[in-house]
Amino acid sequence: MTPARLWVRPVLWLGDFHRRMLSVYFALAGHRVAYALMGALARWLYWLLTPVRLRSEAQCRAALGVRLGPNEVARVAAQAFVHRVWNLTDLLLAERLLHPGTYHRYGGRVPEPHLGDMLAAQRRGQAALLVSAYYGPFDLLPVFLGYNGIRAAVVYLPHANAAFDEYRRRVRARSGCELVPVQRALERLPAVLQAGGTVALVADHPAERRGLAGTFLGLPTRVTRTVGLLAWRYDADVVVAGIRRLRSAFRFEIDVVDVFKRADWEGQADPITYITERYLRGLERLILRDPTQYLWGYPRWGEELARQLTTELGAV
Repeated sequence: MTPARLWVRPVLWLGDFHRRMLSVYFALAGHRVAYALMGALARWLYWLLTPVRLRSEAQCRAALGVRLGPNEVARVAAQAFVHRVWNLTDLLLAERLLHPGTYHRYGGRVPEPHLGDMLAAQRRGQAALLVSAYYGPFDLLPVFLGYNGIRAAVVYLPHANAAFDEYRRRVRARSGCELVPVQRALERLPAVLQAGGTVALVADHPAERRGLAGTFLGLPTRVTRTVGLLAWRYDADVVVAGIRRLRSAFRFEIDVVDVFKRADWEGQADPITYITERYLRGLERLILRDPTQYLWGYPRWGEELARQLTTELGAV
């Protein structure tokens, strides 16, 4: 075993120990202090991690530059990194604060008439796809869905740290949703939809090799056909939604930006393209309502474009 590999286990152990201690600190200090401390740490890290900062600003500028000036772009990108760090704070607080009798206090209700419609569809066995993005505290969306009575199969990407992954899965599944690792999605999702169930997934991934050509926030991209194929094949309702963090500490809102069904694409020449384009436009509306909560450091338009944009910004 190489010396570098010898360090992996103790570093992971220290990270897990620190995470457990953070839960204790946050419980003692209160959630307002927790967010203030983690926000300060995030801002310090953001300016320290130059590659992360350059990529975040470059992608944000390319997507929002026609709407925002350079200073505003820099502010949005920096605040987006703070929101990403706050996602860990959300998880650490959720285990203690979110329960069947408390979730609504924190803005966790799905707004009407959408909740009533989704529950009615669930009762009659109507398949549904809830499509979201790497936006806001997306890790908490399965928790709130379950407490609203929506029993969804939620696709997730396992974390490399097994101990943290177990903790995150436990928190996210506590309200009754099934967590489906992305490696099992192709076998599990069709079965859920065939049975008239609900599937929830993040759908703003690039598909650089085989996806549909399109745009996202004005930039060229290739988009996975998965959502369109599943909705078309199983006549599933498509719900485009996300969760947004509000100004108050540990306070959220669920935003349903679009709902469309089989009748909307029946007459289309290419139903899969129609479904894909429509949910992308919905995700754009979600993000533009508060772009500081989007994950600008994520290579949404592919690694090649992310590197190109970052290089151009670094040369300015």
